[in-house]
Amino acid sequence: MGKALMIGLLLEGLLFEGLLFGGLSLAGCTTPVSPARQVWCDLNQARHPSVVVVAAMTRPELDEVNAYNAKGARWCGWKP
Repeated sequence: MGKALMIGLLLEGLLFEGLLFGGLSLAGCTTPVSPARQVWCDLNQARHPSVVVVAAMTRPELDEVNAYNAKGARWCGWKP
């Protein structure tokens, strides 16, 4: 067997082992993704506009805030 062929096979084997080991080690480091509701709860909080802001809001804006807070109460256990 020629020296170049032996080096090529050795490098190919090392490359395969490196990819295999690297892939296996990365697979062990994955963490489960949180459910969508938990992510939403982690990123949001209840909206409590002031009396002045509420007085200036339109009916659709009030409905949106109420729907948002109701969703937070259902999903995250927010208290009114």
